[in-house]
This record gives sequence, structure tokens and C-alpha cells, in this order.
Amino acid sequence: MVRDKFHEQMDDIKYEVITLGELTKKCVKLSVDSLKNQDEAMARSVEKFEEESDQRNLKIDDRCIKLIALQQPVARDLRFISSMIKISDNYERICDLTLSIAVIAIKSAKKPLLKPLVDIPQMADLICEMINIDNAAIGDWKHEGLKKELEGKDDIIDSLYDQIYRELLIFMIKDPKTIDDATDLLFTARYLERIGDIAAKTGALVHFTITGERIWIK
Repeated sequence: MVRDKFHEQMDDIKYEVITLGELTKKCVKLSVDSLKNQDEAMARSVEKFEEESDQRNLKIDDRCIKLIALQQPVARDLRFISSMIKISDNYERICDLTLSIAVIAIKSAKKPLLKPLVDIPQMADLICEMINIDNAAIGDWKHEGLKKELEGKDDIIDSLYDQIYRELLIFMIKDPKTIDDATDLLFTARYLERIGDIAAKTGALVHFTITGERIWIK
């Protein structure tokens, strides 16, 4: 009976992590949409959701620590709890980075964009797909194909970042007056590239939780 209660608590933690993942996707989408649409109000809403992610992350951390202290889990159960702490931290870190994008969106809201945003929203869509994959693996407890799917999407994100970097560099060389705006877009792309890496590493943690095998998702 005690162990049944313990596993119910672990299930609760799992779904809290999944819920945080859904909030993380919202932050990614809102931050990039606010930049694309030059919507200052939308950008400012990211701060509220980022604060919520902080609170959810702390709650998950507290619950996991209490389970370790009170139940003294071993083997797979301990691996699960430690991984949930790390995955929750990863999701919260992504939300932090989306807040940085939102700050750029606010700065850019009252002036024309340097260029139409196509590649940056594509990066955001791929990231949301990666988080969906991570969350589905956590929820269904399946790892088959996880590495291949995440690596494929992360490779596309890296390619898009390289493309954006070259394009913005040309803008800056041709017209030094564009350096400030180009740098903002370059930072945005860099934040998204970093978020893609974190989403990939999250998948590696899920794989480890399920199998006990450590893998590297580039």
C-alpha cells in the first residue's frame, strides 16, 4: 500500500513535468510570434508564463526531494526522480531564454523589422515539435526512435541558424546601420539554437530514465 502511494506520487511528478513542458512550448511560441508580429503586449505576457515556470519547477524540485528523503528510492525509481528534476530544470531554462527573446521583441516593436521573419518561426516550430516528442516519451514511457527524431530536428535547427547567421552578416557588411537590428535577430536565432540543444538533451535524459543507458543527442 505504501509503495502504491509512492508510485502514485511519482506519476503526479511525471505529469507535472509534462505540464511544465506544455507551458514551455507556449513561451517559445509566444516569444517568437510577438517578435514576428511586433506585438508588445504578447511579448510582455511571456514574463508571466516564465514566472509560472519558475514556480512549477520549484514545486517539482521540492516534491522530488521529499520523495527521496521519505522513501529512499533505489535503482530505476531513483533514476526517474533525479531525471525529473533535471528535465524540469531544462524546461525552466528554456523559458528563461524565451524571456530574452521577448525583451528583443519589445525593443523591436516600434520600428520596422530588418527582414521578414521566416526561418526564426520555423526554428520555433521545430522546437515545439521536439518538446512534444520529449513529453510523449515521458508520458508513454517509450524511447524507440527518440534519438533519431530529435537529432533530425535539431540538425535542421542548426542549419537554419547557420543560414540566418550568414544572411545577417551580409546585411551588416553592406550597411553598418543595420548592425543593431541584425544583432538582435542573430541573438534570437542563437537563443533558439540553444533551446533546440536543451530539448535534445532532455530527450537523452528521458532515454536514460527508461533504459539506464546514457546517450548523446547532438
